Amino acid sequence: MKTYVEKITFLQEPAIKVGNEQLEFIIVPGWGSNLISLVEKESNTELLRVPTSVAEFWDKPVLYGTPILFPPNRIDQGAFTFGNRTYQFDVNEEDKQNHIHGFVHTRKWDITKAEAKENSVTVVTEFDSSKHEDVISQFPHHFNIRMSYSLNGNLLTKQAEVMNKSAETLPLGFGYHTSFLYPEERSEFALSAEKRWKLNERNLPTGELEDITYREELNNGIRVVGLELDDVFLSFADSRGLHTARLVNDLTGIEISYTVDENFKHWVAYNKDGKSGFLCLEPYTWVTNAPNLDVPTSLSGLQGIDPGDCKSLSTWMAISNKSGQ
Repeated sequence: MKTYVEKITFLQEPAIKVGNEQLEFIIVPGWGSNLISLVEKESNTELLRVPTSVAEFWDKPVLYGTPILFPPNRIDQGAFTFGNRTYQFDVNEEDKQNHIHGFVHTRKWDITKAEAKENSVTVVTEFDSSKHEDVISQFPHHFNIRMSYSLNGNLLTKQAEVMNKSAETLPLGFGYHTSFLYPEERSEFALSAEKRWKLNERNLPTGELEDITYREELNNGIRVVGLELDDVFLSFADSRGLHTARLVNDLTGIEISYTVDENFKHWVAYNKDGKSGFLCLEPYTWVTNAPNLDVPTSLSGLQGIDPGDCKSLSTWMAISNKSGQ
């Protein structure tokens, strides 16, 4: 299968374009290593929400492409204690007095590898916190995040490696704000959701879980025309220990199977108002505000990386076009 990797410019930013006969994607390192575009080539269909201008992207950077969240979602007042250290992050969601979505999705990353082989293509990018004083001032750990993006046939694999280079245990929360184009009238999605977290008026979990009244439909495939979602779900694993979401577009015949490893036990589904043509599916290793919740860490997903250790996190996106079948 023919593969390629090219240096390009995307909206005035240096970028990498990667592809084969089935899929093509673009990564913008200066925009948080954002995989900003993903195209199914048989139908020439863009699958992600892509900005049309630099200004549009920076107005809402979390709503385009696949932003990397470290840590993901909201933290009450931006403050928490982990181990012997108290952290204070910037309060960047002022109306709700929360910190939201972490430090790495709006900062520059470095490309360390871009290689095309006969049947696969790999791009590696890296974020080094020691190069960002504004990150260290809030999160006083030297850490690296290495992202490996691999394309093989119709399968896009993303592996994140979080390395703790500091002398203290590092609190780990990680996720993706995957922003899919989603024409509601002709699409459905399914999610391996077991329960839903109750949220307060500031979109923070109360620590309680509730039944999902439409769980069976959600597990098997549901249409969400006009259904406003900004919900946090607890996922259940399959026999392999994996968690899965699925999107199907009836018109194009394109099906996306989005699978994540055993670390990602929580999903957020966000679609603004259910009629804006997009759906953000967000797998998280910890639930929103996990360090401040009075629940077992086995439930919240809060974990640490010891000094010198590395944590690997894997996701897979398989894209198929069933229109010709």
